[in-house]
Amino acid sequence: MAFTQDQAFELLCNARNNGRQPHAMLFTGSTHAGTHKLALRLAAALNGAKADSLESLQHPYCRVLRPGSKIRTISIDTVRSVEPFLALRAEDGATKLVIIDEADRLMPEAANAFLKTLEEPPPQTLIILITEIPNALLPTILSRCIRIDLRETQPGVRLSTVQKLFLPAVRAALPRVGNDVAALALRADFQDLLSKRREEITERITSALKAEAKSISEGTDIRNWEAMQKDITNARIESEYLGERSQMLELLTLCFGQAVLIASQAPDVHPIAPELQTLASQCSVADLLRRMRAVDDLRQDLSYNVNEALALDSRLLDIIGTSPL
Repeated sequence: MAFTQDQAFELLCNARNNGRQPHAMLFTGSTHAGTHKLALRLAAALNGAKADSLESLQHPYCRVLRPGSKIRTISIDTVRSVEPFLALRAEDGATKLVIIDEADRLMPEAANAFLKTLEEPPPQTLIILITEIPNALLPTILSRCIRIDLRETQPGVRLSTVQKLFLPAVRAALPRVGNDVAALALRADFQDLLSKRREEITERITSALKAEAKSISEGTDIRNWEAMQKDITNARIESEYLGERSQMLELLTLCFGQAVLIASQAPDVHPIAPELQTLASQCSVADLLRRMRAVDDLRQDLSYNVNEALALDSRLLDIIGTSPL
């Protein structure tokens, strides 16, 4: 269930007043939904810390970690930099607060180094992770956090770049739901877009790495630096790729979810495409819900590292093609 920022703040304040405040939380959603503002409101409630943004948050009991360097990653050194802070004893009534913005950019070794802290945090500690791409986090990270999904309160839907690029293919498929040929066409569009996005991600991150290497190498002998960064670079490319793939699947879920609302005559629905009206009139609510579940099945298959092409072949037939059983 997704909450508004106000609902989430009230929920967390009640938990704190009742002595049930979690030690680690994951805020998911866009900044427009209020993930940053919710973290700032908690900083104020817990420690009286006042700030207009995470960048300007300055308080003895608050620390903010965010991506650094040209390739925008959170390194193991960044994570370890807060260990002395967490080891300190806070004054009575104070809470040591660590906020990790864009937590999906934690490098694998940084995420693994942080697992022990998440599992057994020091007393008087609260850790907040913020991300728009929760599926990019390690399952071991997700399992150690109380997840709070935030939703936007403004009408309409904000689409990511890759969702905007994928939307024309989805719109072309929606009027042909129930047609296996339409499912195969969407699969081709899906894979073609993902391939192009991987190339773009690889080029951007590799170029940033080369620029960073050039900057570091000035006056320094680091001939093997790029080779040492290879695993980090590959992990960043894969993380962004998986994040964009997840966003494309979320677009499919959004389309069928809006069609369900339209078919159910729910008020104040703002469809992202006019084809959803046609889809809602052609399919029953039960059929639309089955297709939504098929999207979840595809997402689960991919999370288990099932061959991507095979998973798309099978599940898109259920999502777009012949009605799933």
